[in-house]
This record gives sequence, C-alpha cells and structure tokens, in this order.
Amino acid sequence: MQEKLTIARPYAAAAFAYAVEHGEVEAWSGLLQTLATAVVDPLLATYIGHPKVSNADLLGVVADLFGAALTPAGRNFIAALIDAERLELAPEVAQLFERSRAQAAGQIKVEVTSAFPLNDAERAKLDAAMRGRLGKDCKIEAVVDPALIGGAVVKVGDSVIDLSLRGRLTALAQQVG
Repeated sequence: MQEKLTIARPYAAAAFAYAVEHGEVEAWSGLLQTLATAVVDPLLATYIGHPKVSNADLLGVVADLFGAALTPAGRNFIAALIDAERLELAPEVAQLFERSRAQAAGQIKVEVTSAFPLNDAERAKLDAAMRGRLGKDCKIEAVVDPALIGGAVVKVGDSVIDLSLRGRLTALAQQVG
C-alpha cells in the first residue's frame, strides 16, 4: 500500500496543483473519486492492463463513463495515467488529492479504529486532544473493529498510534518471546 501511495503522490500533487490554479478543486475531487470507484469495478478492471486493449480504447471506455462531464484537462490526466500504466492507482491518487485538499483547508483526517463505537463525549475529547496536538481542525472518521478487544488505533496521515489492547498484548508477547 505504501509503495502505491509513493507512486501515486506525483499524480495527486499535479492534479491538486492544477485544480487549485484553475479554481476547480471540487470538480477534480469528484472526477478522481469517480475514477477511483470505476477502476476497482470488476468489469473495468479486466480491461486495465489487458494486452489486447489499446491505451486509446481504454481511454475511450473510461471517457464514456464520464460522458460530457469529462473536461479536456480531465481527459488528459486520465490519458497520462493510462500511458504510464498507472490507472489502477486512481484510488490512491484520489486519497492523496483529498488529503491535500483537507490540508489546504486547514483540516486533517484522523482515523480512529476502536473496539466499540465512540460516544459523543469520547469523540469530543479525542477531537480536542488532536486539535491541541496538531494545531488543525480534525475530521474524525471512526471505525469499529471488535478484534482490537479494547482501546483504539489512531491514524493521522502516515503516523499510527496503537493504544489498543491487542497491540499491547502483541508488544508484551514480543518482549517475553
């Protein structure tokens, strides 16, 4: 996953820079989200990288999905991904684009995976702690994973803070082992 993000980073940066320069951040966000959804669809996925499907044909299929909503710049961007054999990285490009968009807006995404759903008080306490630590508005996305047993795992960008009981038990087993 990290390798895919590394490869996708220049494409996301270029798309974001273009979108900001032309005042089209919202439109590009939609384009990249739609493209990310499309490339993981099993029907389109069979065409990506298929030796009998030319780049022009693949671009035609993808462009048809967007119809008249696809701008020339969007079409050129998709063509660049196809020519570089990077179309399958569209989900990572979209993810990095959204991260840049949030940073530009002074927000940061905080993904919290906990064993149980967070209540409003826990969410508010976490938001205040992360805002104080990061100095930015936080968009908290909560996910429940009962396998954690207790506690939580907090992801901010590439950083992970594992405060889960499962993580502590794993660390203890490694110390003893």
